[in-house]
Parts: sequence; C-alpha cells; structure tokens
Amino acid sequence: ELSEKSLEEDLGPHVKGTCETLPSRIKVTKEEHDQLGNVIRVCEGNIVVNKCEGTCLSHLKPSITTATGFLKECLCCRESHMKPKEVHLTDCFDLDGKKLSDTMTVSMTEPTDCSCHKCGQ
Repeated sequence: ELSEKSLEEDLGPHVKGTCETLPSRIKVTKEEHDQLGNVIRVCEGNIVVNKCEGTCLSHLKPSITTATGFLKECLCCRESHMKPKEVHLTDCFDLDGKKLSDTMTVSMTEPTDCSCHKCGQ
C-alpha cells in the first residue's frame, strides 16, 4: 500500500484567501396571487443582503497514491452560516399600475459568514 505525506502545511477547508462576506444591493419583485392564481398586486424594492465573494487557494500536485498521478485540491468561496431575513417591499402596484399605499414582507436567507470550502460540498 502506497502512502505519502505532504511536506507543505495542510491548508484545510477553511483557508480565507480573499473570500469575504460583502453587502450587495439587489432589486426584488414579488407577485401576490389570489386563490385562483390571479395576480392581485406586484411589490418591489431595492434591498441590501450579504453575498460571498472572493478567491480561494486551489492547487494540483503530483501524487503517487492517485490513479491520475495528481492530487487536486479545489476550494470555492461560499457561505459558512446562513440566517433568515425579512425584507419589506415598499413599492406595490395593482394590475393597472396604480401605486398602492401598503407594503409586502418577504422572507429570505442570507449568508452571515463566508469562507473557502472544498468545491462541490
């Protein structure tokens, strides 16, 4: 049985690189429907939610224990923790495009922390 040990420091799945949690402004549009599926109103708004952005260290190194002769370590910037968030859409319109005075609350999730993880996991 072949085995090998890297002489380099093991980077592990949580190497930061430039991966970070950043605020992001997005436009959200949501339709509200009645029991028959007809649109009652449409609400929209510009909201700020967190996103994951940045780079992570990945590498390919020779290996005597793999069939290809190389050991691939691919890391991607993605969420480590998520939290629920309620946002309020303040621009609501009826089917004729008339602005309504009410608002709509929408539930979503956003990342609270981002870090490097093995790709595909």
